[in-house]
Amino acid sequence: MLRSQINVKKKILAVTIAAGMVLSITTTVGPATAAAKTTLVVGSTQGLPQLNPIIRTFAYEESLFPLLWSGLSKWTRTGTVSPDLASSWKSNAAGDKWTFKIRTGAKFSDGSALDAKAVKAVFDYAKLPTTVTQEANKIKIIEKVTASGNDVIFDLSSPSALFPEAIAWIKMIKVSQVTNFNVNPATSGPYQVDSFSPNVSLTLKANPNYYGAKAQIPSIKFVKSSDPTAAVTSLRSGDLDFLYQLPLADAAPLKKDKNLQLVKATVSSTSVTWEYDLNSAPFKDIRVRQAIAYATDRAAILKSAYYGFGQVSSYNTIVPDKSAWNCGKAGGLTAYTYDLQKAKALFAAAGVKSFTWWGIAGALPEFDAMGQVLQASLKQIGIDMKIENNEVGTWAGKFYPAGKTYPGLLLPNYQSVPGEPAFSMNFLLSGRAESNWNNAAYDAQYTKAIGTLNAAERKAEWCKALKMENEQLPLITPFVFDVLHAARANVKNAWVEAGGQIHLEGASFK
Repeated sequence: MLRSQINVKKKILAVTIAAGMVLSITTTVGPATAAAKTTLVVGSTQGLPQLNPIIRTFAYEESLFPLLWSGLSKWTRTGTVSPDLASSWKSNAAGDKWTFKIRTGAKFSDGSALDAKAVKAVFDYAKLPTTVTQEANKIKIIEKVTASGNDVIFDLSSPSALFPEAIAWIKMIKVSQVTNFNVNPATSGPYQVDSFSPNVSLTLKANPNYYGAKAQIPSIKFVKSSDPTAAVTSLRSGDLDFLYQLPLADAAPLKKDKNLQLVKATVSSTSVTWEYDLNSAPFKDIRVRQAIAYATDRAAILKSAYYGFGQVSSYNTIVPDKSAWNCGKAGGLTAYTYDLQKAKALFAAAGVKSFTWWGIAGALPEFDAMGQVLQASLKQIGIDMKIENNEVGTWAGKFYPAGKTYPGLLLPNYQSVPGEPAFSMNFLLSGRAESNWNNAAYDAQYTKAIGTLNAAERKAEWCKALKMENEQLPLITPFVFDVLHAARANVKNAWVEAGGQIHLEGASFK
């Protein structure tokens, strides 16, 4: 799924086309000029279906993470993690036992204790077989969680040099509330829930019991727009203060508007991925996967579908070409340059003449645009790719969760992940990716890499895993793109992670 893995993910869906009520922003909120002193209004074409961060389904839900929930650690603007609910942590020499010291006196928004016992309860809940979480691959190495005084101790089944990073998205909830979570849940972040109507609107207010820096804006309201045009119009008029995921076609005009600003990550790690079922025809044949890789005009698709906001991934790995962690040609990776004749020969050898692009109707025009460019390329070599766009629930239901069979389908998706390879490459672990790769050698190499404490040595181990991905093509990864958000010019201190996740916890008005 579209994820932020987050893992994503992470997978996190970029757009939710809710089956319920669609509410026009312009009729939901008054002008931002009237509410600017006390309320930040956030708009999106998506809805927020639920609030539990442990079982999030779509990427948009991650916008709530830094507002409503604390973790033991948290991501920073620089792509590293820093202390959050935990004031410090340390590991043993082997890296398979980690101790986190919890801040004294921390409370949930309802005044109850946010202590080591509460933290243990969250991890126990997240690890339950019945808890469907996109963080499962990150926490499966946890064998035992112990609460001792102000300490939470994690015993791991294998070493992890990046355990504080791995658990940054395990957010602190009150586990006793999970059966009715959408009704006034106790929160652990700088805001708490004031009112919530699933897939329609959410209003937050400052949490007076938060242990950290107090909210600068008393209230944040999330509202849903009927379509991208209405959302952009509302931002221009001032009905919105912040727009989640600006349509890329609107980026250039908005850059010229002195009343508005683009908000994006300094460096993007949001990868477009095309998925297929490796357990069924025709994509179980490596020659077909190679043919798709060579038939993909990555630069043309990036320009057409994403207006050039991104960078081509010539090595077809989920870690971008320009990442410091990608070993590229020096590491023995193959560059999949656009070569229709090579693609034609591979398709012919595999006996493949047609398949279907399984896309999303309406809300993600870039998905359809990618399909159109690929379709035109394939037509030149006699391959018939039918484009079939679907309502998002139908689209996702065909392949999610992992383990489903979907022969003959090539489907667009994307992964919103941090820049560290551990949290993009874990998507390809057995049982996680919907392409059903399930490669034991890759799993073992991933485990070896993440357990390597020395950074230089760890990079070499990641390269070995990247080479497997590059050779076996469990996904087609044509490029990374910039996730663009937009805000009124008077909004300051909003920032974006490399995976596109927005941070409004420290936002204020000029």
